[in-house]
Amino acid sequence: MPCQSRSRQFNYYCNFLILASVLLLISGCSYLNFFAYKAHWGITFKGIPSMSALNNLAPQESLVVSGHILNPQQRQEPLLLVAVSSQYRKNEMVAVVQILKSANYYMAFLPKGEYELFIFADLNNNEDFESDEVVGRAFVSVDPADSIANAVLEGPPIILDFNHPTTVDFRVSEKVRPTSYVYTSLDDKFFDPKYGTIGLYNPTEFISHTQGFIFGLADYDEQKTMVLFIHGIAGTPRDWKFFADGLDRTRFQPFFFYYPTGLQLDKLGTVLAEIIDYVGKNKNRAHKIVIAAHSMGGLVALSAIYKLSETGLPSYLKMFCSFSTPYGGSDPARYWETKAPIIAPAWRDIATESDFLQDITRRSFPQKLPFYLFFTYKDPSTIKNRESGDGVITLRSQLAPSLQAAAIKIIGFDETHMGILHSEAARISFLQFLDTITPPRNVLKDIR
Repeated sequence: MPCQSRSRQFNYYCNFLILASVLLLISGCSYLNFFAYKAHWGITFKGIPSMSALNNLAPQESLVVSGHILNPQQRQEPLLLVAVSSQYRKNEMVAVVQILKSANYYMAFLPKGEYELFIFADLNNNEDFESDEVVGRAFVSVDPADSIANAVLEGPPIILDFNHPTTVDFRVSEKVRPTSYVYTSLDDKFFDPKYGTIGLYNPTEFISHTQGFIFGLADYDEQKTMVLFIHGIAGTPRDWKFFADGLDRTRFQPFFFYYPTGLQLDKLGTVLAEIIDYVGKNKNRAHKIVIAAHSMGGLVALSAIYKLSETGLPSYLKMFCSFSTPYGGSDPARYWETKAPIIAPAWRDIATESDFLQDITRRSFPQKLPFYLFFTYKDPSTIKNRESGDGVITLRSQLAPSLQAAAIKIIGFDETHMGILHSEAARISFLQFLDTITPPRNVLKDIR
């Protein structure tokens, strides 16, 4: 018994070191900040309840509300969406979102409740949104029961009337700032790694920063194959810079799903599926989308793929490549799920044998979708786990049997968990697979 006890203690110690190393790797001391942050908003909501406090305290309960903007006059003034609630105090501004230039939709992240939605326009071009510049309004009831998978709610369409602006009886203090889904470089501060940590521990602040989910390096071109890159936990699109730089931009166009990684993975999968479906259905029939996902992003992608394929594989979805994805989950996450005082919902979902993982590993992968599984096995840690892996995810987890069976090719790399994103060999393999979807132009000429 003493030997077994010591062995058990040693295993717990190893698990602690593994999880601690992962936490330190992705977020430094941010877990302590996360704990303090949750305590702060818990006290705030109890003392002075508000919808904003609730949104920060329990973002996993909030929904992405999105609807169409109808602009019959095609005016180009900057637009601002404000979602207002009077549940706890009159005219509380719960979400303030600048609408992307030329966008025909709005998006807000809101807790359950009743809201009035206002759209302001900078009518006098003074770079301020003001109380007498309301050009559209609507009411929405945010209720998970009316949503898609407790994640996305279709909001009412809002018709804009620039000729008859109205006034609200609350003050709007928001400057006009540049908004776009296009950034010329992943080195832009918009993709700073600090936002990856914020996305893990403070999804509400993260969404306030991004005010959207899909971003690219150039205006969308439906003649090119979209390569949709999905980062892992506490990551940002900048993680994919090496791979994106290798794309032939005459054939492929990189886009990035930039999301708060702390939320439930099924919810994130629903958001991703809705975005892909919107892009796929609103473009020409020859449109092609390839998904490339790293680490936990592979789980989000797989969830989205299953949702998109419920009534048959969409014709625009052409390939899925996953890199170092924990299909079998994380044993340390499972252990600390019950030991840590507070944990982000995503950690609960990646815990070994979680309900989420059991569901997606039981389901049948779409047979017509080419799936390439990249795995890594270089462990740089001084104190190594008993199982082989890449220092973060075990081989057992990366090579879950049901996903091995679904893949048309499985390729291993002597790289660390993050190192594969800078691997020339991995990039070459990936680009070769892309060529099977959209061949080089000289190959097309030879075929003709």
